[in-house]
Amino acid sequence: MQEKQVRIGQDEFESMTKRLRFLEESNSALISIQDKLERLSHFRPETILSYNIHHIIESWLSKLGELVKTEVCSVFLVEDKSLEFVHEISEPEGLSSLTQKEVDAQIGLGTFGQTINSGVPTCVPAEVLGKESGRLLSIMIAPISSRERTLGAIVVAFEEDKQFIRQQTLRFLYILAKLFATSLENAYLFNDLKSVYFDTIKAITNSIEARDPYTKGHSDRVARIAKTIAEELNWDKNEIGLIDWGGMLHDVGKIGVYDAILHKQGKLTAEERSIMEVHPLIGAQIVEGISFLKPIIPYVLEHHERFDGKGYPQSLSGNGISIKGRLLAVADAFDAMTSDRPYRKALKPEEAFKEILRGAGSQFDPEIVRGFEKVWASWQS
Repeated sequence: MQEKQVRIGQDEFESMTKRLRFLEESNSALISIQDKLERLSHFRPETILSYNIHHIIESWLSKLGELVKTEVCSVFLVEDKSLEFVHEISEPEGLSSLTQKEVDAQIGLGTFGQTINSGVPTCVPAEVLGKESGRLLSIMIAPISSRERTLGAIVVAFEEDKQFIRQQTLRFLYILAKLFATSLENAYLFNDLKSVYFDTIKAITNSIEARDPYTKGHSDRVARIAKTIAEELNWDKNEIGLIDWGGMLHDVGKIGVYDAILHKQGKLTAEERSIMEVHPLIGAQIVEGISFLKPIIPYVLEHHERFDGKGYPQSLSGNGISIKGRLLAVADAFDAMTSDRPYRKALKPEEAFKEILRGAGSQFDPEIVRGFEKVWASWQS
């Protein structure tokens, strides 16, 4: 009888120990999740407001790797005007081919399509990932969707673990996937809106250039030249993306200049020149009224400033001129010199290039000129 009581006591003790261990692990997992959610809350606003698709994807993958232990995380986006899911990026990149094979296998099993159609994340055993090493991996397929469309899918592979912790990991992955989808949808909506704005602004620019047949296509060409120089100088992709807007709008202030001045065949009088030199200020005032275009104001305001301080409208010099203004000054001058104007014939490109070189350090920033030299060399090859 005493031995039985002792045995029951040991069984109860072992059971109690298991329950305590489970509660301890559960508590530890909950604390971990709480900490992750707190860190995620500081990260979310930055990506929710971003409109650069690639930046959003890279940021989310980086944050996912920081918060959740995964084997690989991949993003597939739906191609425009099709239903095909195209691999965009994987972290680590070395597993991207295996992830593609995994998705192909899940498509073959029907799991991928069912998950996308349901709109609900699914967790299933991996068919490809982990097989070579003999490890049991699970994958989560999470649709990235908005109310109106499917944008893509996230595929995350992770190692099997204890049931409780695994469920919490899945819940957290679901949260991340939903926030990621929100960020991506906002970016798509913003880019759609930006495209409409750009088309409208291009129409306005075309109407301004239509007043002066000598400058037709000038804004487009200036933007292309400036972007090529910026790429040669390894500018940030986000900054390069703004050059289209800056080039398109750099002369928008000419809307406030009389046709008689724009079309004058001879040299401008001092009074006429002072009116012409106000057009960057007029353009900047127009642009600053549109909040998301504020970063391009230097392109509009400073493209006629000179490195030696003899430009207009503010007589800025050296690094006092923004790098944006210094860039556009070179692109604008080159296209102006190689285009017919009412007061002179166009220079040959070779002659205009030499003029740009001669202006380094006086009219133009030497660094921008060096970038233009490399671009010129590539044009000749």
